[in-house]
Amino acid sequence: MNILPLPDPRPYPETPVKNTLLLYASQLTQPASKAQTALARENLHGEITRTLMQGQLLNLSVAMNMAQDAAQYTVLMDAVDEVLSAQNSGEIQWFALPVVLVSGSHRTHTLNTETPSVLLSATLGNYPALRPLSQAQWLPALLRAEDFAAIKADAWFAAKQNEAAAAQFAASLPDCALELPEGQSVHVLYAVGYGNARLRAALGQNLRDAALPLMQVWQQHLTQPDLTLFANPLNPNSPIAALADAQNMRLKMALDVFATNAIRSIRMQSPRVGVVMAAQEGGKLLFGFGAAETSYALQNQIFTWQLSPRDNIRLIQQHFLDLLTDCRIEYLRQLEEMLPENAPLPDYEQSLQLSGSNPLLS
Repeated sequence: MNILPLPDPRPYPETPVKNTLLLYASQLTQPASKAQTALARENLHGEITRTLMQGQLLNLSVAMNMAQDAAQYTVLMDAVDEVLSAQNSGEIQWFALPVVLVSGSHRTHTLNTETPSVLLSATLGNYPALRPLSQAQWLPALLRAEDFAAIKADAWFAAKQNEAAAAQFAASLPDCALELPEGQSVHVLYAVGYGNARLRAALGQNLRDAALPLMQVWQQHLTQPDLTLFANPLNPNSPIAALADAQNMRLKMALDVFATNAIRSIRMQSPRVGVVMAAQEGGKLLFGFGAAETSYALQNQIFTWQLSPRDNIRLIQQHFLDLLTDCRIEYLRQLEEMLPENAPLPDYEQSLQLSGSNPLLS
């Protein structure tokens, strides 16, 4: 399927910003030679290290917010990730094992956020590539997505210096219950741990055969009466990478849940479902669901995907098209023009009057 990409609606600065971190990052996105690439990488890592050691987060924040494009942002964040990893046997390697949860219930629930450390270690120990993690020190409580995302880079940097710093940092982290609302919802929890530098070899590894056993661990540990729960464990990774992976997967699964529910409800009232896909200024992708004919007077149901700097729009589109194919949707309109920031997403019949196409037919 040849997909015409949606326009990128993320706001980027119109003129380059004078920032040393961005200068080195741009040199890595447009390398002139291997020697210059190596020098730029060394300079970038050195500058990030100095920034974190001196607690100058404003410099790093400006660089992340003023990156010229997704490629420059990715280079910058990969460099931060490397600096936050253990560089020698004396430093601590932190990691996170995310699990994305789809819950459904007729009432609210408070989820058990105690880390099943014994079960996790025993399960990971059965797989050679992941076995180093079985020796890790786990935090006693699982971290909610908002608490995990709130940890600043300088805190991770300080916590990797030695065992005492790691223990002090671990003790400072919150222990908050996860409240599940009535109905269907999608959430992320993080099992967080740390150990010596040898743990790095196990990070970023595909779970493969360990995926199902880990899923069973989470199901066994988290399921409650009157609660339908589906747990999707993700690869163990460094904190920066784990956060990006989990945020992306949470939105994918939330889109899946929203789309299937919307399509089911529309089909109960209309023989044909009409879907509209568009980009909107302000960094959003919009996915609208309604009847293919306005005569049915069904309200448009819209899912909003707020893009992160590392999101790949083409991959999001492909995932959505695969979902529509599985749901046997035929009437899709992808708009070519970006919508203004506050403009409503047109319904399917309205979208036919605008420039666009149906990628399902290409």
